[in-house]
Amino acid sequence: MKKKVYGSLLLNLFTTISVIVCAIILSIRGPKTFRMFTTQSNIVSGIVAAIIVVFDILILLKKYNEIPNWLKIVKMIATTGVTLTFFVVVFYLGFVAVAQGYSYFILFRSTNICFHLLTPLSAILSFILFEGRSNIKFKYTFLNMIHMICYAIFYTINVFTHLNRDGSVNKDYDWYYFVLGENWTYIFAVFGILIVTYGIGLALWFTNKKLDLFKE
Repeated sequence: MKKKVYGSLLLNLFTTISVIVCAIILSIRGPKTFRMFTTQSNIVSGIVAAIIVVFDILILLKKYNEIPNWLKIVKMIATTGVTLTFFVVVFYLGFVAVAQGYSYFILFRSTNICFHLLTPLSAILSFILFEGRSNIKFKYTFLNMIHMICYAIFYTINVFTHLNRDGSVNKDYDWYYFVLGENWTYIFAVFGILIVTYGIGLALWFTNKKLDLFKE
């Protein structure tokens, strides 16, 4: 048990500190950066990680026996969000950057090395390795889409209330380049990302339930 608690404590502490530092740096650049799902998902992950740090310390002090199940569910939701961020950057936005003449690795510079790579990996590892074998029921896996659904609503309203005079999409408001052709194709992008989100959450849930590397 202690191996899991110490592992969870270290990784969640890293996530918390990284998110705080990066959020402060990004706030200096202006509020626009907080419209990004990347920033939002990492901040949510950082808040959840901070709460888990508190519970890990209480467990080590023998004030609690384990992390509450409600918090494990929230951690699953938060981890799904940052894992989605990681996947979108690695398998989509990196190639968009290359198509625009930039380096693929431009998305891993400065604070992006944390928000696009390190904190997602930290959240994934802590959830499946050190917070594994939890009793999260299957029905809760659908909650993994909550953040993405809310963001999709915000993004859709933002895109289609700022169209150009000719009806085309204003690229300043389609910062993830989801509307690459006709406006109606956007619906496929939204449903596609929701399916991917649920798939990621389901994979995390399944791995969390089955993986137990630190039996004692």
